[in-house]
Amino acid sequence: MKWPRRGRGDSQAEGDPNGAAGATDGGRGKGLRRLVRAILLVGVLAAFTRPGRRLTRAAARWLDARVERFSEPESATYAHVFAPILGRLYQRVADDVADELSTHGRIRRPTIVDLGCGPGDLAVEISRRLHDARIVGLDLSPSMLLWASRHATTDGRLRFIVGDAASLPFDDASVDLVVSTLSLHHWSEPADAFAEIARVLKPDGIALIYDLGLLAFEPSEMAKIATAAGLGPSDIGREGLGGGIVTRFFVRFWLEGLVEE
Repeated sequence: MKWPRRGRGDSQAEGDPNGAAGATDGGRGKGLRRLVRAILLVGVLAAFTRPGRRLTRAAARWLDARVERFSEPESATYAHVFAPILGRLYQRVADDVADELSTHGRIRRPTIVDLGCGPGDLAVEISRRLHDARIVGLDLSPSMLLWASRHATTDGRLRFIVGDAASLPFDDASVDLVVSTLSLHHWSEPADAFAEIARVLKPDGIALIYDLGLLAFEPSEMAKIATAAGLGPSDIGREGLGGGIVTRFFVRFWLEGLVEE
């Protein structure tokens, strides 16, 4: 959801050449104050027990749905402000990706799909660790992909495409690893997305899905999603990340590729 665009200020109507800039700055100032108040509210609620946690999750989801310029038509704020803040998370996730592929014996020329790739920062981190990997970043937002396309390589090793997690443009059992950060809670049909992920994963492949703990699905919710996706209720695992100040606020879901019978 986007913030409504604000109208022109009275000063501009009176001929003040700074009127438009003043109106814009005032609008941003009000938006920032609202954001800070909402964050403080989330922090206070987080101090409570289970009822407080439910309220905290509701407040966090409300805030996430209203953060300005996260999606079309402008993604500059996310690319310039939020993506750099998440740098530590991307580094941790890229390390996890490299470790998982090594564990599964897929370290040579693996195919990796980054769902909800945003401006492409995670894909770049992964490419730095896996030099011969084929990485495809997929996002619903063309404006996000304008930022991501800056990182695309001419040899196709790192490329970015518009796409939907619920309808992946990949063949059955063709992907070694699917990764996603801060995208899961935006999926309108998570069961369809997980069904697609299971379809494209190779039998020894794996999906690593990271989300903010306050926004992530609880185990009981994920069990229902897994069942709706045609999987077993315990096929999608969930664990906290721990670690640094940033990563400890996130959880990781994983799904292993289905073994053909």
